[in-house]
Amino acid sequence: MIKDGVLDGVEAIFAMHVDYRMPTGAIAAHAGPTQAAVCFYEAKIEGKTGKAETPHLSVDPVVAASFAILSLQQIISREDDPLHSQVLAVTYVKGGNAIDATPPVIEFGGTLRSLTTEGLYRLQKRVKEVVEGQAAVHRCKGAVRIKEDDYPMYPAVFNDEKLHHHVETVSRQLLGPDKVKPGEKIMAGEDFAFYQQLVPGVMFGIGIRNEEVGSIHTAHNPHFFVDEDVIPIGAALHTAIAEMYLTERSTVGEEGILHSH
Repeated sequence: MIKDGVLDGVEAIFAMHVDYRMPTGAIAAHAGPTQAAVCFYEAKIEGKTGKAETPHLSVDPVVAASFAILSLQQIISREDDPLHSQVLAVTYVKGGNAIDATPPVIEFGGTLRSLTTEGLYRLQKRVKEVVEGQAAVHRCKGAVRIKEDDYPMYPAVFNDEKLHHHVETVSRQLLGPDKVKPGEKIMAGEDFAFYQQLVPGVMFGIGIRNEEVGSIHTAHNPHFFVDEDVIPIGAALHTAIAEMYLTERSTVGEEGILHSH
């Protein structure tokens, strides 16, 4: 969509995302970092296969991978500010299946996440250094690949402070002050962040929770069901946000342009 020029001439952008935790029609938002920059990685450690009874004739990638995985756990706890929100997860390990032989290769991988895009780049760099270094210590060869082809890296969602205040002001007027809640930071990724790299914007949540109709599950749950009463509320809110933004821009003698997601 960006390549097709959808953001050409746009100066502000607003988005809402359903939230099953809040009652239908309530919203939650906050300024600054909101959702994580995300990537996925895979690591490969190559050794030399051999019989279990002659370990001196093989180069064991299992031991090297074990040390690498344990060392990776130190990156966030020992190298970064504890107030920063980051995730370094190893979610799978694959190797041989023989009970009497050392496998030639161990593969493992997972996901890296940070509430800042810069933090994610640091994680990527250190994961590569740790895996390659631990492999070398154990006479193996290590390599890390960021899976950008299969899963493009997402930058972090960062809500513009002025636009955030605009959303809160309009929402209080339209929905009532009791319907506007402070938002939460989460470590999930969101491709709205790609738009925000080019245009100041805000993404906020709108509640859909209604136990009577079964709207109680997260959007990625197979039992997800949306309370459709939220549709006119969300449509009205988007309209009001755009209308009042343009009105405010026109009062200072400037043309306001809005792209609403």
